[in-house]
Amino acid sequence: MDLFLKTAAVCMLSLILILVVGKQERDIAVMLSMAVCCIIASLSLTTLAPVLDFLHGLEITGNLQAYDIGNILKIVGIGLVSELVAAICQDAGNASLGKQIQILAGVVILKLSLPLLETLLELIETLLGDL
Repeated sequence: MDLFLKTAAVCMLSLILILVVGKQERDIAVMLSMAVCCIIASLSLTTLAPVLDFLHGLEITGNLQAYDIGNILKIVGIGLVSELVAAICQDAGNASLGKQIQILAGVVILKLSLPLLETLLELIETLLGDL
């Protein structure tokens, strides 16, 4: 919670700076916005330790392959990065490019989900076969 409040404060201060600089130098304001977004994204990664611990426990308990957990993390990462890139593209005045990134992310996520869906289908077939 403390990290979130500090990050939100830095974000608001950065926004004020970006708005002031943006009146004279739009390019510098966009670059500053991108830099702040990257810093905030890297700070958010530090809070993922409990999530990774949970996924490791899930891997052991559910007898999942490390490949499956890796795919889940890739899917979440692709979704988050695509949202960040799309927002930056929109701020830079190119919303259509941001939309294309989101579409590409959706296709890649769908492709990465296929092994997970196959595993789920096998589990369902096993459960129904036991009845």
